[in-house]
Amino acid sequence: MNRRSPFRLLALAAALSCSLPLSAAKFTAAAEPKTAFMFQDAGDSAGLFPAVAEIAGHGCGWGDVNGDGFPDLYVGTFGGMPYKSKSNQLFINKGGKFVKDEQPALQITGRANGAIFVDFDNDGDLDLYATNHAINSKKPETSHFMQPNTLFRNDENGKFTDVSKESGACVEGMACRSTSALDYDGDGLLDLLVGECFFQGGKSRTKLYRNEGKLKFKDVTKEVGLPDEITGFGVAAGDVNGDTRPDIFVSGRHHGNRLFLGSKAGKFEELPAANADFSWASFKDGDDTTCGVTFGDVNRDGLTDIVVGSHFSKPWFVGGIGVRLYLNRGVTGGLPKFEDVSQQVGLVGLPLKSPHVEIQDFDNDGWPEIYTSIVKFAENRPYPVIFKNNGVKDGLPQFATDALAVNDFPTEEDTKISGSGKFFEKMEAEKKIVYSAPGPTCDYDRDGKIDMFLPNWWTGLRSLLLKNETASGNYLDVTVQGKGKTNLQGIGSTVRIYEAGKLGQKEALLGQREIAVGFGYASGQEAAAHFGLGKATTCDVEVILPNDGGTLKAAGVAANQRLKVAQ
Repeated sequence: MNRRSPFRLLALAAALSCSLPLSAAKFTAAAEPKTAFMFQDAGDSAGLFPAVAEIAGHGCGWGDVNGDGFPDLYVGTFGGMPYKSKSNQLFINKGGKFVKDEQPALQITGRANGAIFVDFDNDGDLDLYATNHAINSKKPETSHFMQPNTLFRNDENGKFTDVSKESGACVEGMACRSTSALDYDGDGLLDLLVGECFFQGGKSRTKLYRNEGKLKFKDVTKEVGLPDEITGFGVAAGDVNGDTRPDIFVSGRHHGNRLFLGSKAGKFEELPAANADFSWASFKDGDDTTCGVTFGDVNRDGLTDIVVGSHFSKPWFVGGIGVRLYLNRGVTGGLPKFEDVSQQVGLVGLPLKSPHVEIQDFDNDGWPEIYTSIVKFAENRPYPVIFKNNGVKDGLPQFATDALAVNDFPTEEDTKISGSGKFFEKMEAEKKIVYSAPGPTCDYDRDGKIDMFLPNWWTGLRSLLLKNETASGNYLDVTVQGKGKTNLQGIGSTVRIYEAGKLGQKEALLGQREIAVGFGYASGQEAAAHFGLGKATTCDVEVILPNDGGTLKAAGVAANQRLKVAQ
């Protein structure tokens, strides 16, 4: 991301009022928000500060590195000069309170763009893969610009060893962005999908690395049928056609926004254009691109949908849509068909860049929301921008623009000073609105509600650990423990929740999620599926293991617990 992006992002034409699309009128409203969601900034009380202050945050991931049941947090930064930021940091979660880990090896100084905790060697603990946007630098003070990706082996209880050089997955000179884990060949070892963008005249070389065992990886991009040039600001892996094989979506302006379907043979073929139009025709600035991507079932029909985030320097002038929803309309002959229903379902334009996106149920009512890492403020309280899911009408999910109308923004004064340092100062002083590049969700305190961490890109602004205090229904968290040909974390497993006593009945489906790590933008999540259950106190659970691994079932499961389903 361009460090001047907050100013460029708000640079509007002088005749703003007559230039905005109609949907932009929804950005301005009374100062008091009408919201279904309540969050508290818990960064201080949870112990992240002062360590996480003054960072140029640009990547982070959640994962339980010491096996104590609580997810730990790795924060990546654009460290060193000229950003004047601290280096990457690991925070150990002790029952909802964080303590900074002082291992020197993890405190990388580079240009962070993502982090995922994955058990690559199936030994029962989580290893760490962190990406960096490496670019050439001839100045000693910015030599860290060339820092490649890093791979750390978890030896025991969160003690890490750098195995990057011998891994084969940390190539020098790659401007990497997001990353995701998948088992594309069904051997029980988790492989790596790494997205790249390139701003220096070269081509984008998004890569698939095959896990050869013992934390050794091989570049198989060409071998599996993926293009040798494709931009990956955002990457995600998931089963979109129900064949239990991982498919991959790669998002980006140049040669990106493409869906590739996996096969039993370990090859990928692109979804025909007739089955989906993922193109965005509104790129005007060099900073404009599609960005994060996530999979999920937003309308509970048992089909996997796709949400794509945006990264526009002037989001008001790109048709008023900041996040797009591609609804899965069904699968024929193994080929899914997707329809862009963004405008029909209420996904109005956004007032800032929205690079990170997720599909999560934040109020546990059973209908998953669409979340993007923009936060508005009212009376010093944070309101993450969440599109509230109100269920299905006439075959389409219905989203309300929850918290989008907090404060008047942008004001005339904002537009006048948008290109100066005064805007930066005003942004901090008024706590009006901010966005984060990553923003991975996680129930960090294990209270059954989905929280989030948003590392701030601007060293003068505050990073946010947002604790979910929403009045919520019952919930169920599901993890999957595989063995043999199914990876130990169960990544790639599809979890379905049904009304109690109605296991497998389509009309009784309460939710569907896939166990996944690494989606949205520059973010890493836990290998767990969270479901809101509303008033239901019991449910039936079905787990479809990846790569024809079979099905696991559990009936009469009690709500409000973290359920481990094991082979």
